[in-house]
Amino acid sequence: METTYHTSDCSPRLYPVFSISSYFNTEEDEEKKDVMIAHGNYQRAEWGEATAPIIIDDKTYPLPDSVNLLWLAITEAQGYQLSAPIDKEKIEKLWQMEDEDHDPMFDTFVVGFAPYGKVAVWLRGTYKAVLLNWMQGEEANDRLAKTRVGRIGKEDFCMMQLEADEVVLNNLQENGLPPREKYDQLMQQYEYRYVPLEEYWNGEAWQEYDEEDRFYDDIDIESIEDVRHDGTFDRLCDGKLLRYHEAGCPKRLALKWKEGRANLSAYWWIDEEQLGYVLRRFASIDPTGRADLLLRLDSRQGRFELALKGGEMLQNPIDIPQEAYQLIVFKDGHQLYLSPNFTQEDGAWNW
Repeated sequence: METTYHTSDCSPRLYPVFSISSYFNTEEDEEKKDVMIAHGNYQRAEWGEATAPIIIDDKTYPLPDSVNLLWLAITEAQGYQLSAPIDKEKIEKLWQMEDEDHDPMFDTFVVGFAPYGKVAVWLRGTYKAVLLNWMQGEEANDRLAKTRVGRIGKEDFCMMQLEADEVVLNNLQENGLPPREKYDQLMQQYEYRYVPLEEYWNGEAWQEYDEEDRFYDDIDIESIEDVRHDGTFDRLCDGKLLRYHEAGCPKRLALKWKEGRANLSAYWWIDEEQLGYVLRRFASIDPTGRADLLLRLDSRQGRFELALKGGEMLQNPIDIPQEAYQLIVFKDGHQLYLSPNFTQEDGAWNW
């Protein structure tokens, strides 16, 4: 099957790369084609975002089945290469999905270059992004030496790039490179679900609503969507985030609900190091377990917290430290709650 799609690369803002040769490989009816991966502006995007400008044309290609990459990590002055298959079966299944307007759910393949030769491949659309592969490249300095970068000298080339970007240079001088495990942790997948508004604060502790509680009957969840540290997101608002699903650690989370005639909304910005640490500990204790991320929201008491529970090993919820997230809550368009550590810009919740 041949179809139209866009391509892009990306890299973390503080750890840019220079893409020398980046292609998706395709094969249809024994005919092979290479599709160039467009190089974008890493300064204007988050991890996982398509940074290259979208070029509209009518060219069609088979869906990709592998990548062939050669790049230079600027902050490391290190060349890497990767030639590896990607999950074609998963791609073909996802490509059949449509949104509520019956348009294709996905339209862009993104390749992400992380420090130390790590590579991610995502399939993205307007409302959803999915991680296809997380892979390890290998050093390629000998191959790099035969390119234009090699003729200039990779160290000189990297220094020119760094001197043109004070943000990256200053961070490198002050903090150095990230720990080697950092991006493996960011990309780690967990099985969990969001469980909102199942409890209220009784003055001493969180307590589950009684089924006969009239206030609980008036609670109606309207939508929930998230953005994750692994570069994926889900803005479909189809209720699937309330079921167990495999995904990375949440980065931003938005919930909208009704309490009687009142309209409420809550927006979280979540620190991966702290919540990710809790999720990794839970996964190490019970690798096959499913986690419940409890969204504790009691508007009557003005009490708003996060907790985690799940499986036989974690039947009693553990509180997520409040410094692990920033939170703002609105009721009928007016601010109801603001966490003491809130530092987001005005309007940051409009995503």
